[in-house]
Amino acid sequence: MGSGAVGSYYGARLARSGCDVVFLLRSDWEVVMRRGFSIEEQTEESFQIYPVRGYRRTEEMGTCDLVIIALKATSREALRQLLPPLLGPETAVVALQNGLGNEEWLARGFPNRAILGGIVFACLTRTGPGKVKNTGFGKIELGSHRGSDTALLQDVAALFERAEVPCAVVASLEAARWRKLAWNIPFNGISVAAGGCDVGEILRDSELRRLTVGLMEEIAAVAARHELPLPEGWIERMMADTARMGPYRPSSLLDFLAGRAIEVEAIWGEPLRRAQRAGVLTPRLQTIYALLRALDRRANTPQGITPS
Repeated sequence: MGSGAVGSYYGARLARSGCDVVFLLRSDWEVVMRRGFSIEEQTEESFQIYPVRGYRRTEEMGTCDLVIIALKATSREALRQLLPPLLGPETAVVALQNGLGNEEWLARGFPNRAILGGIVFACLTRTGPGKVKNTGFGKIELGSHRGSDTALLQDVAALFERAEVPCAVVASLEAARWRKLAWNIPFNGISVAAGGCDVGEILRDSELRRLTVGLMEEIAAVAARHELPLPEGWIERMMADTARMGPYRPSSLLDFLAGRAIEVEAIWGEPLRRAQRAGVLTPRLQTIYALLRALDRRANTPQGITPS
């Protein structure tokens, strides 16, 4: 559900491995039905998937064993209508979404259901209708919202592994999300707030690099206060991995440049609120949240209308 860069890439890999995959498609439906998905890999063999079982409405898709949600967190409310037609008594849900609060929201809206979360470490870009380019990595870390569902976690991880997607089951989904936020908060945020910088430009600019490390240190402090410390050397590892990405433009920047809403609350707002409740000072996070919130609101407010 959500056939952008993330949904198309992992759905295509699962379909290629023999899984029976159905895709919710919107603007890309006609092109994908005619040409399928084209996946371009930088370090592996590129491939195509055709034909594709694609639908415009979830009511046409039927109940599923597993629903992979790859919609942006900004589309949460749409799930109230989109998700029920796919759910049978034993259907499990995996949220491949950025930020905090996604699994909690799903658990409240769809109680008594297995809710998993997946953290994506990949440089994925949608280059056209049905076309996705992966310029690096591809790993998924998979965990359970309730901290249980061990057998289900192993089954889903095995599906990804069979699709040649490295997939690690993590003991704490929340800890894994904080580790990913240590990258998303600075690089996605600075890329937008600094006027459209790719990650390579951020690393080459001494002041932006200093800001990046400062944000990472704030996130590490919040995670530690929640007894979810980042691994030793995590910041240095993230900086080194980012240097290998070259001129990669994060997803929030691509959304902003395309005039789409960015995931301000899930990626920056919710971590800030949890920091404040825990009594951890995060002045850099506070600043970048305020800037992004204002930029996003301005970009998505019709001209001539002042928000109350």
